[in-house]
Amino acid sequence: KSLFFGISLALVLSAVFTLFIPLDLLTEEMRGRVNPNILDLIIAVLSGIAGAYANSKEEIAKSLAGVAIAVALIPPLSVTGIGIGWGDLEIVYGSFLLFLTNLIGITLAGAITFIVLGYAPVKRARKGVLLTSTLLVVIAIPLFISFKTVLVNNSDLDKIASIKDIVVKKESITLFPKNIRGGNLNAPIIELDIVSKEMLSQKELTLVQKRVEEILGKKVSLEVTNKMIIQ
Repeated sequence: KSLFFGISLALVLSAVFTLFIPLDLLTEEMRGRVNPNILDLIIAVLSGIAGAYANSKEEIAKSLAGVAIAVALIPPLSVTGIGIGWGDLEIVYGSFLLFLTNLIGITLAGAITFIVLGYAPVKRARKGVLLTSTLLVVIAIPLFISFKTVLVNNSDLDKIASIKDIVVKKESITLFPKNIRGGNLNAPIIELDIVSKEMLSQKELTLVQKRVEEILGKKVSLEVTNKMIIQ
């Protein structure tokens, strides 16, 4: 009941604040909480072990574990509330998946740690551990897929960065890839800085797009910032 109340309160408050505050910018802090992967699960498990161990030792301040767990749970849940306020299902899905990852990872790792330390008999804890383990396996599937997407995107960014120069209008321009959105879709969106002596036309940007597609071997959409060199 406490868990359900806490989750509901965080979602409602963050969604209501979002409706009353005239901001609709996805910040870097928020962006970092909408694409969880298997690495986040590993961090959650380690946090659960540390939290349980801290609570079992008198010489370690128990408040430290509580603060660490709160930092892992409240921010992604707040981003979920913001996504609800904006009506953005992608933000809601990604951030709530991160919240569940942290919650289940911390809970399972903490429970097993307490069992190992002798605070609860295995028979009594078996049902809860089995349920949490099942949930962990379920959420691990999209986390593995997300991690694979991260690897693919990083590889694509490296390939684009390897294009030192592209000649357009007898002028050499330089590409600086920043981010890829859309994962393994048919046309992922690539955020790209282009440095040139003159602003590029739509036709010239299309040539850049074709060059990037040749390197990656797939269709892409470009989100370009054209920066000029003034000499």
